[in-house]
Amino acid sequence: KVGDEPAPRACAARGAVRPLGVRQAAKATKPKGQKRSPGKRSPKRSPWRRPDGRRPDAIPRPLRTRRTVAIPRVDVAKTVLLNLRTVVVNLDRRPDRMEGCATRLRARCPGLTFARLSATDGRATPISASEVAMSWHTSRNVRYQKIRSMRKGWDDLDTYHERTLPLSPGERGCASSHIHAWRHCLESAGAAERPLLVLEDDAAPTAEFAQVLARALASLPSDANLLYLGYSQAADWRRQVSAELVEAEYVWTTVGYIIWPSCARALLDRLPVNEPVDNWMAGLCAQGTIKAYCVRPKIVLQADAWNVNSDVAHSDEHYWGPCSDIRHSDVLYWGPDHPEARGVGGCLLGADDDSDSEASACEFA
Repeated sequence: KVGDEPAPRACAARGAVRPLGVRQAAKATKPKGQKRSPGKRSPKRSPWRRPDGRRPDAIPRPLRTRRTVAIPRVDVAKTVLLNLRTVVVNLDRRPDRMEGCATRLRARCPGLTFARLSATDGRATPISASEVAMSWHTSRNVRYQKIRSMRKGWDDLDTYHERTLPLSPGERGCASSHIHAWRHCLESAGAAERPLLVLEDDAAPTAEFAQVLARALASLPSDANLLYLGYSQAADWRRQVSAELVEAEYVWTTVGYIIWPSCARALLDRLPVNEPVDNWMAGLCAQGTIKAYCVRPKIVLQADAWNVNSDVAHSDEHYWGPCSDIRHSDVLYWGPDHPEARGVGGCLLGADDDSDSEASACEFA
């Protein structure tokens, strides 16, 4: 029996529900086997059309259902830059270096927000010995200089000697500047474990900076305290984590690194810095106090060759004497035209840097 209102049926074309028409209702109530009454044959019903006149089968299939609409792809590399807190350490008296660094960052790292962090002028600002020592012993650094020499195939092991040297005002200012950066890392992170990218003002990011960094961070182990983006390798890598990431034992320079609050806290708890700051950080890594990794290839180079346009005097630069012929880079050892030395020297934008300078690259005299 059919009720007062006909039963609804689904309209496949519209995806809606509508009541049966008179003809359909009559057909539904007709006893099974009853012949159709003679009469004029009704014309074939045309398919239902949308209000805009288009038939359903004329609508492109991907747009028929919401499930088939593509979700926009997220640019992971761009997201990494947008979320990365960054400071550039720069002396008040060197606005030219800050301007040059800012230009390089805008060209190679669009979307990266960075702030200037005032560096300590070692010649003008008193620095407490409780934060940075007045002298250092070269024993550990000499050991890794020899390791690097053997790794590079140099024949100069007899030229490295252990000494006690005074830290230059520039080296003390450099260490103090990085101490300020570590404190800034803790203060700005609050209760979160948000990392901080620390760049020196001669930092020159490579064209692949964002893409390589995103891949390296994706494979970074959870025990990482420090991630070097630019460095000079001393010892062999402890292990390879991925194509873009290796675990470090001892590396030089502090031109660019990402530091986590846990590492900043560990470094501040172990003051004073009693070596050039890059040697001191490398030593803590070598002894297992902190876990450091390196992005490979380097994605932060130095805008100039080592010791060019620098305001700092390195205490171990000439400790063998003014006439020393110590070789501490591939260029000096092999000569500039040797295949081993190709690509070494100035790190202009786009250049490939494989140099192994032995001392800190800090520029904060």
